[in-house]
Amino acid sequence: MSGIPNTGEDRRAVRELDTVARRATDWILTQQHPSGVIGDPAFGYKYYRGPWSLALMGERSAALELCRWIRQNLVSDGRVQGDLRVLEDGWAYRDSALIVGAHMLAQYDLSLGLVDSMVEWQDPVSGGFANDRRPDGTGSDEMDIPYAAGPGFALLATGRLQEARRVAAFLKAVYEAQESLPDRFYCFWSRSEQRVILESDPGFQQRFVVASQVDRMQRWTLGGIAAAFLGRLYLAEPLPAYLDLARRYQDFSMASTEAQFKYPSVCKSSWGAALLYQITGEQQYRDWLHRMAAWYADTQEPEGWWHPWVEDTSADVLEITLEFIMHAKVLAGALHSRSEDD
Repeated sequence: MSGIPNTGEDRRAVRELDTVARRATDWILTQQHPSGVIGDPAFGYKYYRGPWSLALMGERSAALELCRWIRQNLVSDGRVQGDLRVLEDGWAYRDSALIVGAHMLAQYDLSLGLVDSMVEWQDPVSGGFANDRRPDGTGSDEMDIPYAAGPGFALLATGRLQEARRVAAFLKAVYEAQESLPDRFYCFWSRSEQRVILESDPGFQQRFVVASQVDRMQRWTLGGIAAAFLGRLYLAEPLPAYLDLARRYQDFSMASTEAQFKYPSVCKSSWGAALLYQITGEQQYRDWLHRMAAWYADTQEPEGWWHPWVEDTSADVLEITLEFIMHAKVLAGALHSRSEDD
């Protein structure tokens, strides 16, 4: 295939992605209550990406109603907290998606107002973010790639470039600590030890490593979200080192087993490819985007929602559907950005 994009193919993919995202959004809107909240708030803060995805879809009123509900029921003292938050995993990561969406909607009291409390979760040594909130209110020792890159997007959205650079430093340190590539990627970092967590360490869990050619549910998210953040940072501060590291992370994602497409966590691979295609225009990323576009369409249920890997409550379905709307729109935007006039 030549390096010249097939404009017709790209535009067909964009139309299909727009249809997929619209169908998903229409379903999400059926889950929004008159109060503004999406789904049952008793299941916890799983609608955090709602303002972001709804803003991308032009559903400004619905997004603002959700922001209003969050503001009235979850926000106090510059933090998202209280009994209705429920979940303590991905603490800063969840807030980061809300911050991005709120900023897109000009709800600056939620974006600029919450970013300081999110930054409190950033490790001053490595630049990563504690994954979870422990019962005593402190951050967990474990940090990983997706839960650092997510806050990185919020830092860029709110102009916190210094802290965003530290996220890039964390991603660099984690990558440089790898000794088993391309077969195994150890993606968790210990704050107390300031190093990657290995199989020989006490408390090691299988989820702390991604075995690139093994068919099982893993954190296939790591390569794509790291590449996406680094690509976004490169656009703000075009240093070649950021782009090189983004390529390396995306390479791990794209070289991993075909079996990754059996799992919803492959989703973020489209995010990384989208940024890299916008920046470089390279065919390898375009091809990957077309493959991911077909995957989003093929895995969507007729009603518009997607299945998460863990589906304990209806909130799990809402969470992943809101995320996939965002990915579909970012993917479509990347293809459209490089398409040519007919």
